Amino acid sequence: MARPKKILTTNENLSEIDELKKQINDLLGKVNALTGEKSKNTSQESLDFDDIDQNNTIKINGDDYIKVISLCPYTLNLSTQSKGRGKLYTFTKFGEVKRIVYRDLIDIIENHANFMNDGLFLIMNRDVIRRHGLDDLYSKLLTKEKIEQILEGNQSDAVNMFRSANPKQQEMICNMIISEMIDGREMDLNFIDRLSRIMGYNIIEKVEDAKKLREILKDKTVT
Repeated sequence: MARPKKILTTNENLSEIDELKKQINDLLGKVNALTGEKSKNTSQESLDFDDIDQNNTIKINGDDYIKVISLCPYTLNLSTQSKGRGKLYTFTKFGEVKRIVYRDLIDIIENHANFMNDGLFLIMNRDVIRRHGLDDLYSKLLTKEKIEQILEGNQSDAVNMFRSANPKQQEMICNMIISEMIDGREMDLNFIDRLSRIMGYNIIEKVEDAKKLREILKDKTVT
């Protein structure tokens, strides 16, 4: 014989509903706690606060080594103090790369701002460039690769790249071209003429004058 169903009173119904609400709220609280913990862990994994300063920029330690490249065709000395004092970093040729301690590089930037602005050397680290507000400057300077394209003399946009360079970089490029032509390299004379017009002097004449001077010095050495 089936047991008759218990008939709940109104108060009992309300009590059972309250109990269900309490259980649901407890479950929601646990779910929210778990979700919050997961979110916290994910945040910590994706962002290392030790690497970020108060300005949301990446920290660079003073002991970090930063690559610096020389774009000079001659010896370039970068010192940590004015008038060549302090620690000295010497580059002897175009395209030479050195690793400079960041704390030294800060002093070099301060003491050789003219060299930096003229593009005699480039810092090969995006974080350092940003930290020192050099993005705009670097957008206007020719890189080693672009200078090499100009030196090839057969690029359709070589003249335009040369024209976009600042006067100091233009002069350095012309000196490299003159030096190579003195040593016997043949270059497109139309290309050289176009560069001469930009520079305001005849590059071929400078090459010929340099060759004559070298022969004179050679004869004096022999005698």
